[in-house]
Amino acid sequence: MEYIDRIFYRKVNPSDFKKLYDIDKPEGGGGQTYLEAAGISNIEIVDFLSYAEITDSPLSGEERSIYTFNAYVLGDEKGAADFLEFAPRKGRNNYRISRQNLKYKHPAWSLDNGFPEPNRDADGNYTSEGNFDGIIDNLVILIIRTTYRKYYASFINTNIMPAEWPQSIGLEDMFASERRGVIRIFEHRVEFVNSMENPFGKVEKIKRLETGCNVLLYGVPGSGKSWTIEHEYCKPDTKVDRLVFHPDYTYSDFIGQILPVVSGDGQVSYEFTAGPFTNILRDAYLDPETEYILVIEEINRGNAPAIFGEVFQLLDRKVEILEEGDDGFPIGTSEYGITNSNIAKIVYGGISKKVRIPSNLSIIGTMNTSDQNVFTLDTAFQRRWEMRLIENNFENVDQKFAKAEILDTGITWEIFCKEINDIIVSNNVRMSSSEDKRLGAYFVRLRDLEKDPKMGDLSSGEYDDLRRKESAGVISDDDKIRLEEIRDAMKKNRRFPEKVIKYLWDDAFKFNREVIFDTNEYRDLESVIRAFMYAEGIQRFGMFKQNIVDALQNLESEDEE
Repeated sequence: MEYIDRIFYRKVNPSDFKKLYDIDKPEGGGGQTYLEAAGISNIEIVDFLSYAEITDSPLSGEERSIYTFNAYVLGDEKGAADFLEFAPRKGRNNYRISRQNLKYKHPAWSLDNGFPEPNRDADGNYTSEGNFDGIIDNLVILIIRTTYRKYYASFINTNIMPAEWPQSIGLEDMFASERRGVIRIFEHRVEFVNSMENPFGKVEKIKRLETGCNVLLYGVPGSGKSWTIEHEYCKPDTKVDRLVFHPDYTYSDFIGQILPVVSGDGQVSYEFTAGPFTNILRDAYLDPETEYILVIEEINRGNAPAIFGEVFQLLDRKVEILEEGDDGFPIGTSEYGITNSNIAKIVYGGISKKVRIPSNLSIIGTMNTSDQNVFTLDTAFQRRWEMRLIENNFENVDQKFAKAEILDTGITWEIFCKEINDIIVSNNVRMSSSEDKRLGAYFVRLRDLEKDPKMGDLSSGEYDDLRRKESAGVISDDDKIRLEEIRDAMKKNRRFPEKVIKYLWDDAFKFNREVIFDTNEYRDLESVIRAFMYAEGIQRFGMFKQNIVDALQNLESEDEE
């Protein structure tokens, strides 16, 4: 079934009408041969023209594109059609509908299709005398876009909406104010009828999904927060946008900001440029039957309350339908609306409507509990989220990964994690929030555990001998190849100690390294990493205290049994 989803409309003014009939052209010839599309947001126009063919503008310095499409004549049973072109105006911040004059006018706006014409003078020539009063007082050109990716051109010449047209789906805007804009029909399915008098067939109200919620997943680094989002919240047809908060992330980055726009002739204007929140808010609002999710990773690494600003108020969601006095919004919609003209213009196409998060848009944040001191999420902010702790265990972890051996040590990643985490949790005398320092099950990846055997045994002296030859400039070509091979393998084999051992030294046991490390022999991180790399087998953990190594081996033996 073909439905209507967009309608472009523009009232014809005297200047436009002159161009359509080549009236009052310059004596030297030429003159403008287009209809203005001024007074309509460029964002709305570009959205309306998203099915058109797009080419670069030949105007110097012009970043906007030219849009060309085939428009059928609304109501023509023979399928008459012709091309229309929307192009940016030189030196202006608006578009024009090109080549619309007496010779090239689109057939939908021709006399044969009932389009009005000017009066004529005594010589039979078209005249602008009287400024076309009584002719174009209510003349509006319109272009309908359908879900079949087709465009249909037509016009109306009345200031009252026809009685047979459907009410309360937005068509009233075509008869109000300056009578120019783009109507986006998305809360209803409006059947398209190829009729000039009434192109609007059966109307059905679309039920918006009620999936909207705010969820904050928290846990130790690598516990599987992102994995949980991907596997438990994001369905195959869900539209997902991801972003990451960080200390320099601001309200302007998140919501949007007013930025200068330079036209082809160097004139500067200022427009609101939407941020990711405003963009997904618009997309979800215009697509009520699709579930949308905005994922905010590391939400507490930015100043979240400041980044959200007044949007913070929208996080309160409607949870029930009232028997009396209900506002009519579905469950999951923001309970309270806010006034923000910039967001409203992008999302709703006008500035008067209060902004709300629609019920088909969810916001999911992740937070490492070990980073709670980066930016504190106050109680008022947290209470607007469903808090969910992601437990740090191996129950749902791929066993190939959990049972993977750490290089050639004979110790699996799961055993290593459990033993070290037990020590971290029990080491609570000199460490505050010690459980937040635990290693997450996904702290590393499988490739970080795998050994590249081409490195060989560094303690054999081969690597150091080759480096000395290189420094002395006496290394052979074969030795160069072997040295490069060792170095490539070392890069891979260093992943585990540089990620895990370094974390334990610099973070988890920063203030009491003697609990786990043999600090009598290893006094700096450099010696710790070197000890791991220059050893083989279980001796790679020689930087740990002997009781730690023994515990790892015992656990591994028990696990094998």
